[in-house]
Amino acid sequence: MKVLDRHNINKLSKILYNSNIMLSGDSQSFIKISEKLILNLQNEYDKDKLRRVIESDLTSTYGLEIEEDKIREITKKVYSWYHN
Repeated sequence: MKVLDRHNINKLSKILYNSNIMLSGDSQSFIKISEKLILNLQNEYDKDKLRRVIESDLTSTYGLEIEEDKIREITKKVYSWYHN
């Protein structure tokens, strides 16, 4: 489990950036969603809830349309990172 601090926010932002879902920008582009995801995980969101948050945020905040398989892959990475 991770705490909500700058180090973990930056680490999760890099994980999201390295998933190659956004061609422009950098890892700092994912700061806001990273904070949100860590808070959700601290509130014991399961993988399905987390997946819905990721999908919704990437669509509404970033204007991205990501394939369902890619969303599941990202969710798995985020969930695993948080719990290890």
